[in-house]
Amino acid sequence: MSKSFILASIFALLCPIAFANTLNEKVDAMSENGRRNFTAVLVQQSGAACPAVQRVFFQGLLDKAAVWNVRCSGKNADFGIIFYDDQASTTRVMPCAQLKELGAPGCFRKF
Repeated sequence: MSKSFILASIFALLCPIAFANTLNEKVDAMSENGRRNFTAVLVQQSGAACPAVQRVFFQGLLDKAAVWNVRCSGKNADFGIIFYDDQASTTRVMPCAQLKELGAPGCFRKF
């Protein structure tokens, strides 16, 4: 067996392990309080007012992207957070009404 074949085989076996730990999986593994704190920071960094997160809900997968819903204290304070499955751990925060435009059901409803 050639050395390059062995290295390629090892790389092929390890790749799924190396990339399996997505941001979504990290959020899912957090405690409820940890998820509330983390998602509050994400919503606040998007420029939206979110003094405190009251509820975090995993909605489901939309084209390989994980969608979480967040309810902040205050009026009209429901947001969708999309965690894209990419190496950069890209996230996108948007009001729930905008999330529906992407084909997701209303917030806090499983896909």
